[in-house]
Amino acid sequence: MSNTPQHSSNKTERLSEQFAQAVPTSRRGFLKFGLMGSAALTVAGTTATLTGCSSQPDPSSGFKILRPQDREFLAALIPAVVGSAYPGELAEKAKERTVRQLDGLIYTLNEFNQKQMVQLFDALSIAPIRFAMGGPWVRWQEASVDQVNDFLVSWRDSSLQLKRMGYVSLAKLVGICWYAQPENYASIGYPGPPTKIPVEPVKKAPVISTPESLSGEADV
Repeated sequence: MSNTPQHSSNKTERLSEQFAQAVPTSRRGFLKFGLMGSAALTVAGTTATLTGCSSQPDPSSGFKILRPQDREFLAALIPAVVGSAYPGELAEKAKERTVRQLDGLIYTLNEFNQKQMVQLFDALSIAPIRFAMGGPWVRWQEASVDQVNDFLVSWRDSSLQLKRMGYVSLAKLVGICWYAQPENYASIGYPGPPTKIPVEPVKKAPVISTPESLSGEADV
């Protein structure tokens, strides 16, 4: 069945609403992991360090802040957060390009938020802690989209503020980085950043000299 103009318009409106929900109202309010419970993340992060699950990013990988386990986790989130829009025009490069976008965005956060993010990733990389926090027992790369979606829904609907804000922050991160890619502009009706049109310099009209005989001056 072909899409009618009205159907396409409604679809664009729905996608625009989804994108609006993924965009924070202010940079200050983008990620406030301090409200998510610093103590809980610190304990989880310390556990990861003691068990050898925490590591530093490998500069040779081309990533600024995300480690292999972080990229694995975020890659698993993308299809669940994006839904039917995945993989779209990005096809087989959907996860790789979006994860790189996430790496760049997280790198721009201040040091405190980066530290909180890393602690959250550490916690979710350890099977017992991950399972206790509503995630799958298997590694993220082995989890199905349904399992990842169940994890996100459990955080979204949790009575704990820690989980609710974690869900909002993760969903915002993925949503922003997905729709920030040019191939996905059309799905939300975004025409792309404005293009500067060069303005040609105004050409001055040539000065036409008036013959002396027509200047209106009388001969003496």
